[in-house]
Amino acid sequence: MNTVPVYEAKNKLPLFIHQAEQGNPVAITRHNNVVAYLISKEDFEELTKGGKKEKSLAERIHDSRYDFGLDDDDDFDYTEYFDSLRERGYYGRPEGDHVFDGV
Repeated sequence: MNTVPVYEAKNKLPLFIHQAEQGNPVAITRHNNVVAYLISKEDFEELTKGGKKEKSLAERIHDSRYDFGLDDDDDFDYTEYFDSLRERGYYGRPEGDHVFDGV
């Protein structure tokens, strides 16, 4: 990676843009501290895949099981389980069933 001060980046911008397009990021410094990076469009899009939907809890559990080498033939449907919890009332109790009933 090429590192250049701000004044040099300003004076030779087309050169550094060309380097970035070729896959060679350029670090831009001010007072010897990196303040910015010049990267290619492809690298930027890879870093900022913003349209990517966050995984659900069930998907993350499945991925974690896979990462830890647990059996993937588990027939437990996490999505159905979590959906059933959402259908219940407060703290997982059936609707209308309250803590102080019968006290």
